[in-house]
Amino acid sequence: MSEITSGHTTGFDLHPLNPVFLTFDDTIAGKNWFFQLPDDAVLEPGTLTPKDFAVPQTDAREVLRSVVRFVADLPADGRPLVVWADGDDELLVDISATTITCLVGLVRIGIKVACDQLDAPAAIEVPFAVGTHDRPAGLTMSTQRRLLGPDVIVDRWSDAIVAFAWEALLETARRLAERAGKDTQGRPLIPVAIASGSGTLHIQPMARHNLRD
Repeated sequence: MSEITSGHTTGFDLHPLNPVFLTFDDTIAGKNWFFQLPDDAVLEPGTLTPKDFAVPQTDAREVLRSVVRFVADLPADGRPLVVWADGDDELLVDISATTITCLVGLVRIGIKVACDQLDAPAAIEVPFAVGTHDRPAGLTMSTQRRLLGPDVIVDRWSDAIVAFAWEALLETARRLAERAGKDTQGRPLIPVAIASGSGTLHIQPMARHNLRD
């Protein structure tokens, strides 16, 4: 991809695009699945938190949407629209319509896109095969090389859409893990596993290994 810019371009119908965002703090406030370790409960290197985040799919969608603006490098007061440009081709991405679907061992990230070759916006899903709560696979994820959707979109933009969805999911996991607590050196925890169950996203925080030992 040669260029990524934010804003809008002539020829796209922006009417159906949804500009509403919640902040990350709003999405986790008061949720019974969210936890933070006590300040004195620092973790030794390589130690997992006693439990993982088991995020209901509806809440996972709101958390993901609060993070995706930063993945797209959009200002807080800007419209949630990104135009990807590759040569003369352009794709409009509505990041506020990003979705997540959690199945057993499978996470689907939905990206809403539009271009002047389509009569209406299209929702492109990126399926990531991940582990489950009982059979974790760390941060290993696999997906399709060519996504399902209109040829004019997936022939040109599959790689970019997959990369965007992958970074959004990983950044969501990172932000949740860092809120869980700290290690013995005061560093935020990191995600060691992303897993999925039916209607639930699982994120396992861990204290990072001390590579200098």
